[in-house]
Amino acid sequence: MTRKSPEAIVKSLLDMLAGFPSIFLDVIQHSDLPTVTLAPLMFRVPWDLLLNDMYKDNITVAGDAMHPTTPDLGQGGCSSLEDAVVLARHIGNSFILNGKIDSRALKGYVKERRFRACLLITLSYLSGRVQQGGSGRFMKFLRDRVFYKFFALLAGNVVNHDCGKLPSMLLTSEERNTKKLE
Repeated sequence: MTRKSPEAIVKSLLDMLAGFPSIFLDVIQHSDLPTVTLAPLMFRVPWDLLLNDMYKDNITVAGDAMHPTTPDLGQGGCSSLEDAVVLARHIGNSFILNGKIDSRALKGYVKERRFRACLLITLSYLSGRVQQGGSGRFMKFLRDRVFYKFFALLAGNVVNHDCGKLPSMLLTSEERNTKKLE
């Protein structure tokens, strides 16, 4: 991708969105030019998550650093919030059980998020590929006869995700003794 000036980016956007309501165009026209940049959409191959450690000692990644996705499922922000809840749960449990944050908390967080993040990356990519993949006969068949019939069911299951309950410091000593850190 060639580097474009902020002025060229704004002009390009205004040209592309010429038919949009003026309220949207006003936002673009009044952008603070020194802050306008253009970056390519990045794709992370899902097997990176499966095959590599996403933590070391007391450091891990979350959100787009762990699982950048194309915008086709609309789950990027949601999955980042899920990361926050799951990470907080693992850290909270570690603190309650050990009085400190144990590295096993991060290991448990990564283990729990790994497959869901892979699923989101893959489904988002496939969704975009099928919807924007052209108008050939095969792609039309795939999109109309397969994708739209089955994808809605799968996507519905993906967006309804329970991150679990956050820990409470109000555990009884018996509850603390029976709880195990993964």
